[in-house]
Amino acid sequence: MNLLRKACGITLCLIALPLARTAAADDTVPVGGASNAPQPLWEVGIGAVAGTVADYPASDRYQARFVPFPYFIYRGHLFRSDENGAHLHTDVLSNVELDVSGGVSFATPSSSSGPRAGMPDLKYLAELGPNLKITLARPSSDTRWLLELPVRAVISLNGLHDAYQGVVFTPDIGIHTRSVLGSRWSGYAGVGPEFASARFQQYFYQVDAQYALPDRPAYDAHGGYFGSRLELGASHKLGRDFRVFFFGRLDDYAGARNEDSPLYQSRLGYTAFAGISWAVWRSKEVVSMPEENRQP
Repeated sequence: MNLLRKACGITLCLIALPLARTAAADDTVPVGGASNAPQPLWEVGIGAVAGTVADYPASDRYQARFVPFPYFIYRGHLFRSDENGAHLHTDVLSNVELDVSGGVSFATPSSSSGPRAGMPDLKYLAELGPNLKITLARPSSDTRWLLELPVRAVISLNGLHDAYQGVVFTPDIGIHTRSVLGSRWSGYAGVGPEFASARFQQYFYQVDAQYALPDRPAYDAHGGYFGSRLELGASHKLGRDFRVFFFGRLDDYAGARNEDSPLYQSRLGYTAFAGISWAVWRSKEVVSMPEENRQP
């Protein structure tokens, strides 16, 4: 489903979004963190990811994907584009932040066989909306428990016709660390349910009468509970300019609002990606980022 979460900076190819969670901790900050470690004002780089993802939520068909991407990081005082996405950052309270989050989902063409045979292709989906982030606890200077409450509007990237595809709400509670088991790896683990409007779920599970077949009866999809997910990720810097990262996700669609749809094929789904990024250019100008504005 919406595996493309958390922008790896502003990428012209937004397919890199799901993997940036794994790099959410800025390990340029020393363990134990200096309060104002200087960092470049901006960075520009390139990267690539490869992995496997389902054709659509609750599908039993998977595709291998390889995607190169450019990225841009900007560390301004109000507007920031970093490992946590492109956002206008506002500190509501000492442990509460409000920013803008986004994501993108892969397109999937309908084939001549399978559950969606003869139906319209699934286009790329883009999501954008506010995200309330609450720090629940800080076991150490390198680790924090974070509750995120993102609400996003969804559009399909197929021109202006029927572009709006509903709203999703994907709360998440997770642990972010700059030192996994005392190592120099950054990591993330999180879990949460997903809810979606009727229009969003119709995009995947609706079967209009014109597409009905004997083994694919017409079905009217509804809004509500969409499923639950468990995400794991890790990243590590190789020298000054390179970073490797890994991302895995397990989805459980049991009890989902539209599990009676003929397009609902599997209770469980998974996603697995690995990638590498290279920081090609950095600004000579540096900025000091306060400790409370860094991840974790």
